[in-house]
Amino acid sequence: MRLIRFSFFLILPFKGFALYNGNPSFPMMPEAGTFVSKEDWFGVKIGYQFDDVYDRRLRMAHRHVDDQRKKVQEYESLNNQGVLTFNFNDRAEIFGTFGAMSFELSQRPFEDTKVSYHTQAYFAWGVGGRAILAYWGNLQIAVNAAYLQSDLPLSSVRVNDHSYEKKHAEAEFREWQIGAGVSYRFNWFIPYLGFDYSDFRTKIEHLNSLKFLFHRNHVVFKEIYPLGIFFGFGLSPDTGFNVNVEVRFINENAVSVSGDFKF
Repeated sequence: MRLIRFSFFLILPFKGFALYNGNPSFPMMPEAGTFVSKEDWFGVKIGYQFDDVYDRRLRMAHRHVDDQRKKVQEYESLNNQGVLTFNFNDRAEIFGTFGAMSFELSQRPFEDTKVSYHTQAYFAWGVGGRAILAYWGNLQIAVNAAYLQSDLPLSSVRVNDHSYEKKHAEAEFREWQIGAGVSYRFNWFIPYLGFDYSDFRTKIEHLNSLKFLFHRNHVVFKEIYPLGIFFGFGLSPDTGFNVNVEVRFINENAVSVSGDFKF
């Protein structure tokens, strides 16, 4: 077993950050780049990441009116991000993401009332890191952490079939997550499994037109279950690039796809 002493030094500044976990073997996918050999201690990767959360278990963070139902009925978000990654000795890496996201959320605060919020696709950014803590042959154990943030203007606010004024209404989206996983390399094919802990918070504010439903002009949503499980697989030759697919469930139902090119 080989331990990487500086793994936690690299990952701790991003503790409290996450979302798409990625393959635990990512720091070694691939080991060599177009201009970077296996012996070089530093490398750079550029890539693309798509994330589709098609269900998430959310609730209102507090009651705004007596007898309101807290549970969110529907949630879906789409996230398209470019990724810039700095790799250290094929054992640890830090990354930044920049792109656009959008989401739709609906709730039933009362039995006969459905409130729906839709956002525009808007700028989102994130940071994170991951490190391989130990490995035995082709088996790797790693940790990861990441953070995503966006302030999304609302494109519509509806109560049942009626649209309401959305002037200045926006959703403050914040999420961080930490995870740990294990992967095994079968030549180019690298499957993995892990678990994560996340903290999701979305505050929809300036809802002046919905004061007949909520005493305040905002609502706050948080997740019901912070723990989740993820699994997936990657494809990576020894040189050049990698692609990866991931599925997450329990705290959310989601699928992510990514690809990276190493210089």
